Amino acid sequence: MDTDIRKIIEEKDRMIEELQSRLRELEKKLRYYEIKEIYQGLIPEDLLKKFMDLPTEQMVIEIGKYLRGKLTEKTKSDEQKVYTDKEKINTVLSAIKSIETKLTAVKAKVGVDLNFTQKFDFEGSEVAFLGEDLMKSLGVSEDDYIVVQKDGSVSLRALPYSKAGFIVLPTWVREKIGAKVNELVEVIKK
Repeated sequence: MDTDIRKIIEEKDRMIEELQSRLRELEKKLRYYEIKEIYQGLIPEDLLKKFMDLPTEQMVIEIGKYLRGKLTEKTKSDEQKVYTDKEKINTVLSAIKSIETKLTAVKAKVGVDLNFTQKFDFEGSEVAFLGEDLMKSLGVSEDDYIVVQKDGSVSLRALPYSKAGFIVLPTWVREKIGAKVNELVEVIKK
């Protein structure tokens, strides 16, 4: 009877061992599916299977290392994308400013003033009398620079002028841009 009991005990131990082995397999599969669901799209499936073969603590460490590395790569690519987008935005902004400048140009009639001629009409003078109404519409104040253009362009320092719609230019500027007295020129804030 001892041998029969022994056989039964051995059979029971073998079955327990077999059941425990199957239980460990099922637990591993369950853990794999849980982890796969959590990290789906973040970690490739083949790498996830490799991680599953590791002890639990080591698996957690390796997953953390992998994700940290991916985050670093993503951050670098995001930074590059932000830099590229910033460059595009700056290009567009400069184009908008250029267009805005062209849109804010005003027409002014070239005039003559004796006071201007006595003080500022000499070669190299960079001063222009600009009608106060034009200064206001351009958003220019005294001593701000403006660009006067017709067939060419010149930058000049604006001084307020009492006659509305007029600009008084040095002779050399009129010659350079091809403007005559009583002709219209374009004035832009610089």
